[in-house]
Amino acid sequence: MELLSPAGGWDSLKAAVENGADAVYIGAQRFSARNLADNFDDFGAAAAFAHASGVKLYLALNTLVRDREIPAWIDTAKAAVQAGIDAFIVQDPGCAMLLKELCPSFPLHASTQMTAHNPSNVRILQKLGFRRIVLARELSFAEICAIRESTKIELEVFVHGALCACYSGQCLMSSLFGGRSANRGLCAQPCRLDYSVNGKHGRLLSPRDLCLIDYIPHLMQAGIESIKIEGRMKPARYVGTVTRIYRKALDGKSITQQDKNDLLKAFSRRGFTDRPFAKSVPSILPQTIPMKHQPPAADHPFGIYSPLKKGKWKKPGKLAAQATTIEQAKAVLPLVDILYVPYAAQWVGELSGSKAQIIGAHPLISHDGEEQPSKACFDGELFTTLMDGDVMHKIADVSLNIMNGQTLKALRSLGYERATVSAELNAAQIADLPDLLPTEAIVYGRLPLMTTSYCPMHCEDKKRCPAAAGQAVLTDRMGKRFPILRVGPDCRVAILNSAPIYMADKLISVSANVIRLLFTVESPEQCIAIVRQYRGAMQGKPHTPPPEFTRGHFTRGVK
Repeated sequence: MELLSPAGGWDSLKAAVENGADAVYIGAQRFSARNLADNFDDFGAAAAFAHASGVKLYLALNTLVRDREIPAWIDTAKAAVQAGIDAFIVQDPGCAMLLKELCPSFPLHASTQMTAHNPSNVRILQKLGFRRIVLARELSFAEICAIRESTKIELEVFVHGALCACYSGQCLMSSLFGGRSANRGLCAQPCRLDYSVNGKHGRLLSPRDLCLIDYIPHLMQAGIESIKIEGRMKPARYVGTVTRIYRKALDGKSITQQDKNDLLKAFSRRGFTDRPFAKSVPSILPQTIPMKHQPPAADHPFGIYSPLKKGKWKKPGKLAAQATTIEQAKAVLPLVDILYVPYAAQWVGELSGSKAQIIGAHPLISHDGEEQPSKACFDGELFTTLMDGDVMHKIADVSLNIMNGQTLKALRSLGYERATVSAELNAAQIADLPDLLPTEAIVYGRLPLMTTSYCPMHCEDKKRCPAAAGQAVLTDRMGKRFPILRVGPDCRVAILNSAPIYMADKLISVSANVIRLLFTVESPEQCIAIVRQYRGAMQGKPHTPPPEFTRGHFTRGVK
């Protein structure tokens, strides 16, 4: 099993190599999820240093990329290939598929930012050509074993370091608060600040750091190919200490209390946690033999990149609404062209009397076994992550982070008929997207800032959780209030923005085939009024914004 250590600069790279790492992951000066680290500009020197000690070097090109940035992204990737980098860690699905076209033999690792958290996610990423999947950090050991049994692809698991409250790749908190996108390597970590809810106050969205030092034998026997240490923003002393102790565990040596004390001293937030990994560790461990993979080719010919043409302006032709409750759905059904409803809703059969298309919206997060086949006969399905399986009339949701034409191209090849553009594009960037798929834009609603299993409510009585009843609100230091909704089993919740996006008075600036209204905490009467405003706006009627609203990123975009 490989020990993979972080390096945010040369001192950390040396510390990782000298303390027993099998591989090290680094970032470039751009396109790294840790853009605030020192990072590297001389890939050749870094690769030569690592290879001299028999250590592999992976380059994290794991941010979302806009169309105009793709040439520079490709130049960075080409330079790294020529310098001898061993693999890329990638988040942007379009750029990943473009790289497979230009350099088919080069190994790609799917970043944890791609939110791979069930066997279906892993299978489709394998079909797309990824050699390794970095699994979501919200998986238990039993879930990791189930994924291992379902695929032969290499799997990588985080074992130490910082945990995000949000499922990786799905956080808009830093982005919508201050324009610093976590998906583009500039997270300002507002989740580490103080909040209050239900009489509790403090750092309610800041989990303790992960430490799985006691479970290395479990991961080895489960057949995991690589264990990963977080920390490209941390100093070399941290990298060296943590690498040394995990090397000791991998070599089968006993971990002492002093070792654990050293891990705590290196860095921790109020001690360590082993959850959710350890909540289902069996007494009898699986005996899975890791697959033997062919070594990558030494020579990687690199093709020539041809940019896609910019798209033409699109006038919204259809109005869609996404309902959370049956009351909202019944209220707006006669007024819209497309209605999205929860895929698992038991009340879909009660919707009738309209020519609107009814589309089943899959939940953002669906761990293995949670989502059952729907009995409803939908006109299509809205997918929130890349999933395996043949489905008629597939639509890509905003959570697939569609920021460039290459991603539209990749989704078209997978059979998608329409794609919802990223909430982190501004109006001009949306208009520039190539005409490869019909597009959709969310122009009203409280966007989810994060989806988390670390619920800030910390309810003792789960059956009476205010979030389940739609009565929970998170409050920040400025007094802004963020609704909390339960969106899955146990304590999985979505934290919504304090104000809704409103674009009815600026609809002329929105280029999309379909515009969508996202209803979460609105009453049926409010939903009807908002739909009528947007229907009027599509006909050119003027409207006045509500007292509290946001333009999202339509007017500013992100860094």
